[in-house]
Amino acid sequence: MGASEGMWSRMRRALRHDRREEVLTLLCREYLTQVKDSIQFRRHAERMRYPQFRDKLLRIAEAEEKHAGTLKRRIIALGGDIPQISPAAEDGWNNWEELRLDLDDERQRFWDLEGQLPMVERVDSETATVLRHILEDERKHHEAIVGMLMRSDPQAGAIA
Repeated sequence: MGASEGMWSRMRRALRHDRREEVLTLLCREYLTQVKDSIQFRRHAERMRYPQFRDKLLRIAEAEEKHAGTLKRRIIALGGDIPQISPAAEDGWNNWEELRLDLDDERQRFWDLEGQLPMVERVDSETATVLRHILEDERKHHEAIVGMLMRSDPQAGAIA
């Protein structure tokens, strides 16, 4: 192997390592967000006036907890450290405002993950599969929250 071939090989390895670090950073950020959301959805469910909405929020919180567990396992598998920061949940003034906050969180997560997925697919297909599954759940959560908002306030269609 010539000197230039060795240099290119080292550069490719370094680039793959940098991308792997990028994937780990994304996974850690997503892990923290899933933990925060599960806490937030549970808190909002506790204060929810409508039992059917409470049940939906609790199911979404459980899904977010499962996502966090899956992300934690992926972080460990890729050699990363699990972040220890305890994220704080956001509270609204009333049930409607809390649902709106929840909707904003789900929408932001979907956009973030969808934007990062092509890079992750090039670096680690197993992690990409995990993120695609989470994206599908986030889409369902978004639809469920939009439905709750619409049933509690028909004028809410503008924010969906």
